[in-house]
Amino acid sequence: MSEPWLLVDLVPAEDGGEVALPTAEARHALSVLRLGPGDPLVLADGRGGLARGRVASAGRGALSVAVERVERVPRPAPSVTVALAVLHTKAMDWAVQKCVEVGAERFVPVVAARSQLGAGAAAGRLGHWRRVALQAIKQCRRPWAMEVAEPVSLDALASGPPGFLADAAGAPVLAVPHSLPATLLVGPEGGLTPTEAGLLDRAGWTPVRLGPNVLRAETAAVVGAACLLASTEVTGAV
Repeated sequence: MSEPWLLVDLVPAEDGGEVALPTAEARHALSVLRLGPGDPLVLADGRGGLARGRVASAGRGALSVAVERVERVPRPAPSVTVALAVLHTKAMDWAVQKCVEVGAERFVPVVAARSQLGAGAAAGRLGHWRRVALQAIKQCRRPWAMEVAEPVSLDALASGPPGFLADAAGAPVLAVPHSLPATLLVGPEGGLTPTEAGLLDRAGWTPVRLGPNVLRAETAAVVGAACLLASTEVTGAV
């Protein structure tokens, strides 16, 4: 089994020395991961910095790490942006976490007419979603955190470069030629209004079908991102 990952604000600039873990990460390492002196682990800052080392000391809610090797991983090329109409708390948290796991580069909360949260409530949840995204890099061993952008209106999103719209009436997503970077928009559970759908159509967004069954919005966001990333990984299209 690979070494567990833990989060730090700043990875050391060079090999050697000791790093004390933040309190929450130290408690997680001790009570959940059951790490003790000599156990290997990786420290990550979500900005491409990794420090491989071993537990130097542990106890009473504190843990320090003896750093053996520091790595700097370049930022990956732009890939998939997921734009998801804002959902209720648990569903949105799940979508953020899983989009990190499948490899989305950027996540944009969208306030549409039928979104489950309005603009003010969505803005109030932004810091929480960013923390969820950062924590998710530990499970999937991802050096760079997924960006969670400020919530935007659907009108504002449509004014930018066109992308793909999850739509059961569209062509199968794997049959639609595409390259990266790409944006996938998933509307709210209640669907887009006719006005919103018309706006996206005029703006050049391409409808794509994500499978034979109707998916929940949070599931569609993750499935769509995975399809776009996997197909370009196989074909080498960038």
